[in-house]
Amino acid sequence: MQVKVDVETVDSVRRRLAVEVPAETVAAELDRAFSELARGAKVPGFRPGRVPRHVLERMFGDRLRADVFGKLIQDSYAEALVEQRIPAVGQPEIVTEQTEPGAALRYRATVEVKPEVRVEGYAGLGVERPILRVVEDDVNAYLEGMRAAAAQLHPISDRNEVRSGDVVTLDYEARVDGRVMSRGESREVEVGANGFPPAFDQHLAGALVGARLEFDVIYPADHAAAELAGKTVRFSVLLRSIAQKEIPALDDDFAKDHGECSTIDELGQRVRGQLEEHARRQADEAMRRSALAALAKQHDIVVPSVMVQRRAQALVDDVLQDWQRRRGRIKDEVQARAHLYKELEPRALEQVKAALLLEAIALQEGLSVSDEGLEAHITTVAQAAGSAAERVRALYQNEDMRQQLRAQLLQSRALDVVVSRAHVTEVEPQEHVADAAQTG
Repeated sequence: MQVKVDVETVDSVRRRLAVEVPAETVAAELDRAFSELARGAKVPGFRPGRVPRHVLERMFGDRLRADVFGKLIQDSYAEALVEQRIPAVGQPEIVTEQTEPGAALRYRATVEVKPEVRVEGYAGLGVERPILRVVEDDVNAYLEGMRAAAAQLHPISDRNEVRSGDVVTLDYEARVDGRVMSRGESREVEVGANGFPPAFDQHLAGALVGARLEFDVIYPADHAAAELAGKTVRFSVLLRSIAQKEIPALDDDFAKDHGECSTIDELGQRVRGQLEEHARRQADEAMRRSALAALAKQHDIVVPSVMVQRRAQALVDDVLQDWQRRRGRIKDEVQARAHLYKELEPRALEQVKAALLLEAIALQEGLSVSDEGLEAHITTVAQAAGSAAERVRALYQNEDMRQQLRAQLLQSRALDVVVSRAHVTEVEPQEHVADAAQTG
């Protein structure tokens, strides 16, 4: 399709295209559309294929012309982007200017584009790397975590009253303002551990097995679940059974049974090595985040709003999917989405800005990701997925997913360049290694 295109730069992230589709092209498309309609139209008083054009015009003209103009705009716009090499992101805002019969079709399309970014001064960037030391307390804390995880439950049969330290099996339903927020069956709660949620198990002590309890728990204002933060949650609970937790001793038998080591000292050394490797990875990741933050602070670029919106929606989807996987369906998803979007939009802006800067560095440095490198990474990810390996491979058969992964790898390599040329300062850590290992 031959079209006339004029491009105007509105600002660094917007272009306005003035497009004109010739009158003869418009007429030809309308003739074709009316011919197709005539072949299939069923109009009382006329045989199929014999309906006059003026009758079709009267009955279907407005709708048919709207369809034809819509398709012409869609096709000509796509052609204009390719011809003018415009890196559009998102959908355009279309304003039609001329659709008169027998005339050319004219419209304007305003679209956001990726900004042209030039990154300067990333050699010698000031970057911090935390010093994460592994001390004996870290090793002991990790071993205690292993020991707690290996605990076994033994049913209590000589009493039916719940005491601190018991593990209670229960069914529950949680409501806020009468709406069910979550429910569960055969949930195990350790009384006194204060973990599901804080203050919940305080209401269980002294109750009898088989009892049905009703009580309120006030969630803290900074609770991770936005729909529960600061709310009073009404719990309905059925106590099914109680059990006693038996925690194994930290001895050579424990090392053999749970650590694949001959002695507890050998297990301790293995744990120390694992914590030190974890500490190294954590410090490296913190250093990379520091480099990215310094890079973003140094460059003030305009980010297309549609890219931020798209990234924020993806972050919201991730949070909601995780919530639903762990806690069940969300009652008011619209409200939850709106709250999360407002909370996550600043993070989305930072991530998009970082991606644009790293893409620019990759281009400036001549970096690339080969097909072989992409396949090797997919193989590594699939192997790490274990039983889900085939699902991972199937996921990356999709070309869009492959391109997303290629972009991520390219950005990672660009960040490698920044870090390799940075001026690194070591700083004291903000948390213990054992804490980081068990939460990260």
